[in-house]
Amino acid sequence: MFYKTKLVLAFIGCLTGVVAHAQQDNSNVIIVHPAVGETIDKQEKIAYGLFPYYSADMFREARFLRFKMFDSTQSITLQTTLSNGDERMRPFTAREFEEVRNTIERRNQELKTTLSQQPGSARADSLGQTYSVELVSGSSFVGVLVAKRETELDFTTADLGRITVQKLNIRRIVLLSTAQAQRGWEPVGNGTRVFFAPTARNLRKGEGYVQNIDLFLFGANYGITDNVSLGVLLPVIPGLGAGVVAVTPKVSVPINEKFNLGGGVLYARVFGFRESGGAGIGYGVATYGSADNNATLGLGYAFVEGERESTPIVVVGGATRISRRFSLLNETYIAGDGFLGLIGGRLAATRLSGSLGFVYGTSVGGFYPAYVEIAYRFGKK
Repeated sequence: MFYKTKLVLAFIGCLTGVVAHAQQDNSNVIIVHPAVGETIDKQEKIAYGLFPYYSADMFREARFLRFKMFDSTQSITLQTTLSNGDERMRPFTAREFEEVRNTIERRNQELKTTLSQQPGSARADSLGQTYSVELVSGSSFVGVLVAKRETELDFTTADLGRITVQKLNIRRIVLLSTAQAQRGWEPVGNGTRVFFAPTARNLRKGEGYVQNIDLFLFGANYGITDNVSLGVLLPVIPGLGAGVVAVTPKVSVPINEKFNLGGGVLYARVFGFRESGGAGIGYGVATYGSADNNATLGLGYAFVEGERESTPIVVVGGATRISRRFSLLNETYIAGDGFLGLIGGRLAATRLSGSLGFVYGTSVGGFYPAYVEIAYRFGKK
């Protein structure tokens, strides 16, 4: 009996091997979309959001196989190789296969739309031009475009040499002028404020900064989403006399690449005096321009303990970047028949910046240094 059982098991094993070998011989790789080719790697899986039943950590590569069956029908199977070397076979219906193709096509169309809306997009793939490139991961670089393919761009950079970037991984690509390319250029923020006054441009999701103003105030702002940010202002040394605590939520809506609308509130309370209540200003603001060069017009109303002031406050401001590190800034507040402003500049590196503003106005009688700030930007470059 034992001998017969072994013969049966051996026969089944041989039969299974023959069938598997026959299936493999009758299979051929099929391309679901030209953008990924025969083999879909880990980066493409993440970029296109494919195969959610396999985590990115365990995924190495996959390809679609078409098998010819004994009855002359055909079947589609996803052959996946995991990071530990294991191989998985998952049957696919024709509809599921088509859904994968459509997903890749939609993402490619989104990419084309994004690139076409970038500054200088008419020449956004011109060989020999210098570009500032921001990746989805948050890193950025400046390089000369030396080669382009359907899904990739090649750049030469001063620090990294020649690098290849998947188009899917590009969040923003900006064509630099000859002058910018010669003196070097790098992103120094998203142009979300002038000195103290907010613009309608918002921090990107995951981007933020901390700052010290005039030694006495500590501030922090963070991009909760690409359209909503939240900030706070605190005394550097709390508990000494009255302490001012302020929160500054802001909402921004991009109308197009250069024009943004926004609104927010600066609400503050003074702790240490029992009779002191909350006060602040609610505002709406419009900004035209890029992160480096922009103009802002805003209108706000102050309120004290829930009572709104009848006279509006108008803010006019702007910034222009004149070199790799230095920008000129101005913001002016107009209320009734008087005005008060700050004018000066900002020296900025990729992460660290310092600003100096001189106050002027109808009741000031000259220019005096009044705003000194040091800020550190974190998150996205």
